[in-house]
Amino acid sequence: MNKIIDLKDLLKYEILDLYSAEEQIIEGLPAMIEKVNNPKLKETLSNHIETSKTHKQRLDTIKQTLMTDDDVKDTEGFFSGLFGGSNTVTSRGIEGLLKEAEKMMNEDMTEEAMDAAIIGAAQKIEHYEIAGYGTAGAYARELHLESIKNDLEKTLQEEYDTDDALTKLAVGRVNPIAENAVDTDDQERSDEESYDRLTNSVSIMTSSDPSPDEE
Repeated sequence: MNKIIDLKDLLKYEILDLYSAEEQIIEGLPAMIEKVNNPKLKETLSNHIETSKTHKQRLDTIKQTLMTDDDVKDTEGFFSGLFGGSNTVTSRGIEGLLKEAEKMMNEDMTEEAMDAAIIGAAQKIEHYEIAGYGTAGAYARELHLESIKNDLEKTLQEEYDTDDALTKLAVGRVNPIAENAVDTDDQERSDEESYDRLTNSVSIMTSSDPSPDEE
C-alpha cells in the first residue's frame, strides 16, 4: 500500500489511531489517578481504565475483521510513516494530550485545583476519543460494515457516558470546591505570623509591668 486511496483505508487509519490511543490511556491514566484527591473522581478514572481495556479488545476484533495480512505488515511500514515514521503506529494526538496532562500535574497547586485540572485533562482525552470513534463509525456505516459499525457505536456511547460523568462531577462538586480553595501553605504562614505577633505583644506587656520593688 503506497497511499490512502479510499474510505476503507481511512477507516483502517482511524482504527489504528484509536488502538494506540487506548493503549496509551491504559498506561497513562494511573499517573493521573495518583494525583487525585476526590474519591469519586478517583473511582471514575479507575473505572475508565477497565472500560478502555474493553474498547481495546473490541478494536482487536475489528482489526482482525478489517485488516489484511498486508495491512498488518504495513503497520511497520506505510501506516507507521503516517503516524510519525517510528516503526510503530502511535496516536500523536493522545500522546500530546497525555504529555500536556503530565506537565500540568507537575505544577504547584492545591488539591482542590488539581482535581479540577485533572477533570479538564481527562475530558480533553475523552473528546479526542469521541471524535475518533464518531468518525470511524461514520466510515463503517457508509461502507456497510455492520458489525464494525455496531462495535464502534457501542464504544462511542460509553465514551459519551464517561464524559457526562466527569462533567457532572466537575459541575456538581469539584469545581465549586476549587473555586473556594485556600492555599494551606499561605494559611499556615499567616497563622504563624499571627502567633508571633501575639507572642511579641505578650512579651512586651510582660516586660512593661512594674516589678514588686518598683512599687
